[in-house]
Amino acid sequence: MNDNRKQWKEKLDDELKDVTFQNVETVIKRTHPKTWTERLQHWLNQETQFPIVPASAVLGVVLLLVTIPLSNGGNTADDKGQLVDMKSSIYWSEMIEEKLGDQ
Repeated sequence: MNDNRKQWKEKLDDELKDVTFQNVETVIKRTHPKTWTERLQHWLNQETQFPIVPASAVLGVVLLLVTIPLSNGGNTADDKGQLVDMKSSIYWSEMIEEKLGDQ
């Protein structure tokens, strides 16, 4: 088996003797940045992966937390008190108290 590996190695070396790598400096510059701009560029070019299910769950919770308080903004019943039926008209109790206090 060892003899078979040597034959394959010799054959591979013979076939690849004309193939040379030309961009050694470019690859080393990309993989081992020296200046701050090269490091920043290397950091910005990294791939980021987000798991879709947890990310969408977090986004949904955030949207719920933001929209629930906003949806209650139109309900001002707490500010004006209760609705009172008076002489076949409906008034807020706060408005009645203001009118009675002015007299």
